[in-house]
Amino acid sequence: MLKSTIHSFLNDHAENFNGTVLVSRHGRILHQEAFGFANLEWTVPNTITTKFRIGSVTKSITALGILMLSEEKRIRLSDSVDQYIPGFAERTREITLTQLLNHTSGIGNITMQPDFALKSLASHSVDDLVEWIFSLPADSRPGEKFSYSNSGYILLGKIIESVSGLSFAEFLDKKIFSPAGMQNSTLDSNAILLNKASGYEVTPVGDLQNASYIDMSNAYSAGGIVSTAEDLHLLNSALDSGKLLSGEMLNQLFAVEPDPYRYGWNISKTSSGQPIAFHHGGINGYTASFMKLLEQGAVVIVLSNVSTLLTSTLAGVIVDALEKANAEN
Repeated sequence: MLKSTIHSFLNDHAENFNGTVLVSRHGRILHQEAFGFANLEWTVPNTITTKFRIGSVTKSITALGILMLSEEKRIRLSDSVDQYIPGFAERTREITLTQLLNHTSGIGNITMQPDFALKSLASHSVDDLVEWIFSLPADSRPGEKFSYSNSGYILLGKIIESVSGLSFAEFLDKKIFSPAGMQNSTLDSNAILLNKASGYEVTPVGDLQNASYIDMSNAYSAGGIVSTAEDLHLLNSALDSGKLLSGEMLNQLFAVEPDPYRYGWNISKTSSGQPIAFHHGGINGYTASFMKLLEQGAVVIVLSNVSTLLTSTLAGVIVDALEKANAEN
């Protein structure tokens, strides 16, 4: 059923979809499939283990790191950012970790600045990024409203480093990727990475071209992870089994409340009223969707090496198919 739904949608809406799809329920893979090419110039096909930049799906993993440190009593979510980044409150306002996590800090979004595309061509250290964020005008007062900001998640990565004593990449490997069995995930650094798909963008006339360049140091903990559909499935299984967080923290993370965004996830309801947690991602030449049907224990992962809304649309179609099948059973 899932395979026919996916193929029918792609036949109707996409001549060439490049990417991978994985659907699982309660840790068991229901369907996984790769489409199109990891490299169009050399006609190298995508496989289920092809690596993709996952863009802002990284935020769910960064938030997980913060929650793990909170559960270890090394931080409190109510703590001020200034406790971990000295001088922060002097140059901005007092902001809590929860406000960073939930995009209610009011900090200006670094990627929306007019000079970001140009500056992101060059490498920046974490401290360079923090200084850049310091210089941005505030969008709003802390806690006043929801305002999506990559800046907040860059600061969370810096806090993870300050508290853990590890680089963000080391923390991911030691605390999240290795325990979850994610052998094909890493923080991207623009180094040569085996089995990583090349990224593509759609031209105004509908053709594909090579993705515009970004030095991945600028994406960092807001959008810098490379992963596979299989690894994200393993992450989901590790989360659901309590391997990474306790049941109490998981209940807090995925509680269905009227927040638009909480702890690295959009928390909402599907068209039929079922609770869902999800995050989409997009970064030069790549798009990603990670969707959790909370009551069904199902997860839908769609990754693509093309900047396209088709990725999130396809993920939504699969969620609808899962709900329909669940209602019929």
